Amino acid sequence: MAKQTFTTGQVLTAAQMTSLQQTAMLGGAASAKTASYTLVAADAGTAISMSNASATTITVNTALFAAGDTVQITNIGAGTCTITAGTATVNTSASLALAQYESGTLDFTSTSAAIFIKGAGAAASGGSNYSLLNSGGTAMSGSSTVTVSGISGQNKLFVVMDAASSVSSAISIFFRINADSGATQYAYYGNAMKAATAYSGGNFVGRNSSGTSRIFVLEQSDDATNTFGAGISVDGCNATGYKIITLNSGAGGTGVNQESYNLQGYYKGTSTVSSISIIAQTGNFDAGTLYVYGSA
Repeated sequence: MAKQTFTTGQVLTAAQMTSLQQTAMLGGAASAKTASYTLVAADAGTAISMSNASATTITVNTALFAAGDTVQITNIGAGTCTITAGTATVNTSASLALAQYESGTLDFTSTSAAIFIKGAGAAASGGSNYSLLNSGGTAMSGSSTVTVSGISGQNKLFVVMDAASSVSSAISIFFRINADSGATQYAYYGNAMKAATAYSGGNFVGRNSSGTSRIFVLEQSDDATNTFGAGISVDGCNATGYKIITLNSGAGGTGVNQESYNLQGYYKGTSTVSSISIIAQTGNFDAGTLYVYGSA
């Protein structure tokens, strides 16, 4: 039940006693949410369940709870639910992101601070724990830079660029983390291959080799009829160390403009990953969808 104040000599109803027992057993009144939610004072002592196929947040602000108050949170949806510090401070030794069927408890140590104690949880049935973070994908048409943000709290990301194209006859496409264009933050190696009439393959090593817009190359094409695709894996997203990147991409142009890139490398930024971007060096994309999947 929500936290209450009782008076001397008050007679409790059966419903109040049942609810108090629930709370004592770490249950509390169930409050079902289906969209991102900001906690209110009445949530003290309750249990909240989140159910959404897309990513959601539960925000924690100050001056609502007292030391000793608790709020239990369970995610039953396929989308990751991330506990987010609003004006309050939220500390944890684990991730603040709850995958499907994971739960945790906010234990308030003051009116402005809480510790999030995450339970072990259970993996979602039926395969991978990856869930789509940008519901329905992000359209690329009309933009030269396509960014998906608000993806903090993930340990791993998998980025898919699907059926992208550009009217530009000379286009290079690049990948960037946290809008970081720092010249020394990215390094990669691997190979690039074109149709045999041009060259069969070659080593490809770079680090911001041609200016601040060229970060982790996906394609360098001369054919405006190309359709581009890519799959990009990023590990270590929720840590302060290097982020490991594995990239496979291709372009379905004509003749010598059929290309593929297979690169491995890293991003040296110390911040956790909160956004990713796909960038066209010249002109805008005229088609394509960007999907970002996360695993907490």
